[in-house]
Amino acid sequence: MGQHGIPLNRSDINSLRDGIWEFRHHHHRLAYFDTPGDGTFAAKRRIRDRQIVDPEGADDFWWYPHMDAVLRLTNGWAKEDQLAPPEEIETALRIREEDVQHDKQREKSD
Repeated sequence: MGQHGIPLNRSDINSLRDGIWEFRHHHHRLAYFDTPGDGTFAAKRRIRDRQIVDPEGADDFWWYPHMDAVLRLTNGWAKEDQLAPPEEIETALRIREEDVQHDKQREKSD
């Protein structure tokens, strides 16, 4: 992701909820979100309609939205079920809110 801006494999990432995504590696999961780093956040969700973004059918990662420049990691867990545990998603959402609030405070003091 850091070198190419998109995942190398479709199975490497997954959209969870409200702009929270996860990196996946074997049974390890690591949640993340994107932000411009200025105290703002706009949820990027998986794109559902290929015709909107890739009408020619040329892009394998048409479903992955254009992320802001900064990806921030939130929390990690071991995969134990097919779905991400709701409490881990809630933790990621809470961490994102704290992180964005910190950026807002930093912007005000600059």
